[in-house]
Amino acid sequence: DYTFLEYVNLRLVAVYNQSTAFDSDPTFSITSGAAQYLQVTFTLGSQYVINSNSGLIPLDSVRAGRGTFPADTPMHHKCLEYMLSPENEFDSPAMVSRFNETLLQTCGPGAAMCVSPSAIPDSFVSFNIPLGIDFLREPSATLDNNVFVELVVSAVDDDARGDNTDPNAGQAPWQMKTTLTASIPVVEGGVNTFCDGVTAATDLTSTSSSAPP
Repeated sequence: DYTFLEYVNLRLVAVYNQSTAFDSDPTFSITSGAAQYLQVTFTLGSQYVINSNSGLIPLDSVRAGRGTFPADTPMHHKCLEYMLSPENEFDSPAMVSRFNETLLQTCGPGAAMCVSPSAIPDSFVSFNIPLGIDFLREPSATLDNNVFVELVVSAVDDDARGDNTDPNAGQAPWQMKTTLTASIPVVEGGVNTFCDGVTAATDLTSTSSSAPP
């Protein structure tokens, strides 16, 4: 229950380097040279607008981790690591550059990471959290391989803004804030992939064009 959030959804995305030789690597898996991120989507009621003081999603509140149970999973400030102080999965500026270049391939989604929306005219919010290169572990049928996420959503209830209250005294019912905590398992077929068929398609085209009539 996130009070003023509705239709919360998580989606795992992996973007491969299109030069990867998928057909010649028998060990290829979902963790072979992929830039991986988590997309969080939700909707807000029409009366809610962005809190201009903090932004809708304060970037220092965004954390994610991988593990079996939330209590045992180390959580990392993914947006701060990505934007300000690369470490862990983003252990150097070069790793961030590689991640971004993979996303920006013509076959990729070109998705922007850690961008808190500046407006929500349709009340729909989509927020991408960079996980890293080859962050996801192998799929598990027993659901013991999960990605956990938490982030703060800060909004203003326009309908209550006119109430005669004193925010400095803790009386500000029009300021709405909640922490979204959620998880998604890594399962077979549960990761949305981009650029994973480019090499195979290219090879098939080459074979077809070189075949005798």
